[in-house]
This record gives sequence, C-alpha cells and structure tokens, in this order.
Amino acid sequence: MPVRISRRSQLAFAEFASASSTINEIARAFEGEGFFADPSQADVGGARRTTCAEYQDRIDPRAEGAQRRLLHVYLEALESWTRESDRSLSRSALVVIRSLRRDGIPIDDAGHLTGPLPPPGLELADLDRLGDPGVLDEYLERMRTNIDRDTPAVIGAAKDLVESTCKLILDDRGIPYAAGAPLLDLYRAVALELRLSRDSVPASAKGSEAAQRALQGLVTTVQNLAELRNAIGVGHGRPQPVRALERHARLAMGASSTVADFLLSTWYARRDAPDG
Repeated sequence: MPVRISRRSQLAFAEFASASSTINEIARAFEGEGFFADPSQADVGGARRTTCAEYQDRIDPRAEGAQRRLLHVYLEALESWTRESDRSLSRSALVVIRSLRRDGIPIDDAGHLTGPLPPPGLELADLDRLGDPGVLDEYLERMRTNIDRDTPAVIGAAKDLVESTCKLILDDRGIPYAAGAPLLDLYRAVALELRLSRDSVPASAKGSEAAQRALQGLVTTVQNLAELRNAIGVGHGRPQPVRALERHARLAMGASSTVADFLLSTWYARRDAPDG
C-alpha cells in the first residue's frame, strides 16, 4: 500500500507546529527533506500555519517519494519539538500521531515507527497509459479515512479498488468484459492476459512450487474479498446493521492493496515488452 499523508494529517501537523516550534524551525524541517516554500502562499491564519502551508500545499499527494519525505519531516518534528519536561508528548503531537495511524502509518504513541513502511509502489505518473488511474487513489483515500468509523465502507472500497484495477488493465490491453462482470471473472481475465496463472511459472524455475501457490492464493484472495463485501460490506439494502469490525476492515484494506499493487506492477513491467 503506498504511503499517503492525508490532508487531515497535514492540518494536524500545522496545528502542532504552530504550538511547538518557530517559523525558522518549520522551514529547516521541510527544507532538510528537499522541500521548497511557495512565497505566494496566502495567509491561512497565523505565521507558523502559513509557513507549513507554503511547503505542504506544493507537495503532490500522488508522488510517493514526496509523501515518504513528508513523513520523515513529521517523525523528526515529533522527536525534536514535542518533548516536555516529563518527556511526554504534547496533546497536539498526539493528534498528529492518531491521524498518521489512520493513514496506515505504523506508529506508536511515542511517535516512533513500530514496523517497516510498505515498499514503494507505482506512482500515478507511471500509470499514464491507464484511462483514469486517479480513481484508485480515491478508493485508497476512502479506506484510510473510514478505517475507524465506517468499516463497511472500507470493505466495499477494498473490493472496488481491485475491480477498478482489473478494468483499467483490461481497457489498456483492449480486452472486452461484460458491464456487470463479477470481480473474480475480471481478475481471471487479467491473470490470463498478464500470464499470472499457476501454469505461467515454469516448473524448472527456482521456487516454482511456492510461486505457483502464491499465484493461486491471489485467486482465493480476490474471491474472498468479493464474498466479504457481500457479507459485511456496504450495499444490498440490509434490514439489520452490518457488524464489521475494524480488524475486518484492515484485513480487506491490506489484501486489496496488495493485489492491486501486484497487478499494476506486473502490468507496468510487461506493458512495453515485445510479447506483452
């Protein structure tokens, strides 16, 4: 899943910076990660908030490299600006941490990462041949913003993310599909076009059995996403409330992001190859 810092987190950071730092410290934090200010930025309510906006409003939310550098700004600021006499974090710092956690960043209440960030995925600039790759970011943002408040919406968006990914790839390859095609049918069409079936891994290849099981596991994951959405996702005019737990939503978000990233990475790697 790509690193994406939400607008909510950016605003929380501006409030934290306003309460905990100086204009010069804010500028040094951003410029230390290679960001530059926009001198034409209008006042947004205070000199320090405006300084944050001068840097943050220029950052492309679709450029993962920039998003990772922005996270480094936040982590360094949380370490440097927020320690009070008892070594605890300020209230505004904790708001930033909670918001980053909702963005999917593995961070604890002390402001430290608790695990590795996901490996860099494809940036939308790499997907220029797809019809409207921005829709994928919309589903990712919907999942991130609803993870702790609307779990059925997250599960629905997880299924939609994989479905849209499949359709974008099929459209790019000129492969027709029915308007109401089930998700599993769409995935199978993509798998066939990108040679992702179990048989596409040569028996002589090192680790081929494990690779074949992993590829087959993708089919199971896609099928389970569709069934999970039908069971506890949005839609269908249910007569009773849906009881989807946050852990179910996180499972769906992680699984769908992994499948979408793998499909797009494979598509990208093969898009200009002579044999496709």
